[in-house]
Amino acid sequence: MANYSIEIQRNNVTLAQFLRYVRQQCEKKGIYMEIDREEFENPYHPESSSYTIIDGQKKCHFAGYRTVINHRRKIASYQTSQGFTIYYYTDELETYEETQLYHNDWTEDGTDAPCRAETCRTFAYDFQTYILNHDGSMYNEICEFTFDDEKTGHGYYYQANRDSENE
Repeated sequence: MANYSIEIQRNNVTLAQFLRYVRQQCEKKGIYMEIDREEFENPYHPESSSYTIIDGQKKCHFAGYRTVINHRRKIASYQTSQGFTIYYYTDELETYEETQLYHNDWTEDGTDAPCRAETCRTFAYDFQTYILNHDGSMYNEICEFTFDDEKTGHGYYYQANRDSENE
């Protein structure tokens, strides 16, 4: 495969306009843009994982969302004869769900790692796939979109591919 790169920034566009423009520009260069709009807006597993091999050690990172169930005491209130509202906690518990971003970092033996570095990020409106192979060949694709109002926003797309350093 040949070396190539494409970098696109668009402002004041809808998500559909941005993705359509990126796809058209990639097609003009003869490269494939792999991002599906439905998955881009609402990924099945919103998470990020990466690793880098440093001195034979695989330095790993993972981040993802999880929903936890918490408990709290219910709040009640009453009005005083002067018209003030007094709030207080009752003895009754209620449950509620909360979505939190969590992360974990660890190190393991990197002897059998399939490549020197890898990143896979799939959050809503924020995707990246990066692979740096042992031979120096590399693939990187980044797609990000941020809404500035209800319908329009700005987006960034980058894709690069590099052949082996040994060629």
